[in-house]
Parts: sequence; structure tokens; C-alpha cells
Amino acid sequence: MQPLLTQLLDLPGMDVEDYSDLGRELVLEVEARTTKVTCPRCGNDSTHLHQNHWHLVRDLSMSQHSVLLKLNRRQFKCHVCQKPFSETFEFIGERRRHTDRFAQMIVQQVIHSDLHNVAKQNDLTDEEVASIVQYLSKKK
Repeated sequence: MQPLLTQLLDLPGMDVEDYSDLGRELVLEVEARTTKVTCPRCGNDSTHLHQNHWHLVRDLSMSQHSVLLKLNRRQFKCHVCQKPFSETFEFIGERRRHTDRFAQMIVQQVIHSDLHNVAKQNDLTDEEVASIVQYLSKKK
């Protein structure tokens, strides 16, 4: 575990296990601290790890480095309903490739600029920026 990076990242319930400096990008490997997760179908707690699924998720920049989180979204199997399910995180939406705080930063930039310039500044496509704005507007 990397305690200083965990503290700097400041994501609730997450630990930075390792990191890679790729020049202009910093990749932080993060995992949840919890050992049990509640099944969304039946509400029972499960500790039976079924699979690990790694995803790259964009987060706020640190010291002029783009930050990618290599996130382990573990899949558990429920003992009661016998169905597998993936853990969810409060800081990222389902099937999203960026954290909610990154999305909020993008929306703030769009308020003071336009989609195309924000996309260009953040190395995104116009469609990705539009999708981020739409996602946050639905979430609110």
C-alpha cells in the first residue's frame, strides 16, 4: 500500500496499492478496503470473491500529470441468490470511464467555455464531453 498516495487521492474506502509514472500520465492502482459487499438483488452480504475486473478510469490531474486509476471492480457471488454481482463505488457511475469529481470539473469548464475547447484542453472528444455533461445532469 502507498499511504501518501492514498491520502492525496482522497477517495473514501480506497487504497492506492501501486503506481506507475508514464511521463505525462500517472497510473494509480487502487482497490477497495472492504472485504464484504452487499448483494444488490437480495441485500445479503457476501465475502465470496468470484473474479477481478480491472478498469482504467480518468481522475483529476495531480501536479500537471493526467491521472488514471487502475480500478479493481471486484465481482462477488452471493451465497443466497447464487448470482454474481460487481461492487459499486460512490465516486464513479456505472459503466463510466471517469470519476464523478472529474466530470464535475469538466462541467465547470463547459460553463465558462464551450464543448470543443474543453475537449481539446482535456484530451477528450466532443462526444465524450457532451456525454459527461449529460451524465451529470441526469445524476442531479
